[in-house]
Amino acid sequence: MFGHYESFFIASAGASAAFLGLLFVGFTVVDSAESDTRIRERRTVLAGSAFMALADAFFVSILALTGGPVVFALISLTMAAIGLIATSRLMPRAARAGNFARDFPTRKLNIVFASVSALGFSTQLGLSVALLTNPHSAALQRALLVMIAILYASGLARAWEVTGIRRGS
Repeated sequence: MFGHYESFFIASAGASAAFLGLLFVGFTVVDSAESDTRIRERRTVLAGSAFMALADAFFVSILALTGGPVVFALISLTMAAIGLIATSRLMPRAARAGNFARDFPTRKLNIVFASVSALGFSTQLGLSVALLTNPHSAALQRALLVMIAILYASGLARAWEVTGIRRGS
């Protein structure tokens, strides 16, 4: 069953590497022209969380090619733990930068982004543990593949938002 996903992992590793490169370029271009430190911090937090989601997809995809479901589960578990740690460190920065302030124009979106990160990495962690206990479960393997797609969606939405913060927000 696991071998059927080799093409997916190859395409995913390449796509995530490309998206990570574009995130670096886009963030550098947008951030270099900004003088407001609060807006720069907001962008840094969004870019950091986008980076974590895309890096997770990259490392899970590329390392899953080296083995079967156990390797897939172990790298997913590791990246989920790293993602949860990173999210816990980015949330206070986001709060200090005003991303969750009542008067911030994209407050609800920022709350959704933070919630999706915490919930997504937690779900990935749980599914990874479940797959380690039952490595032949096709349903668990597919569920972790869906998590990669969710990480892409989350990371790309944040990367898009990095470039969309308006002056004076």
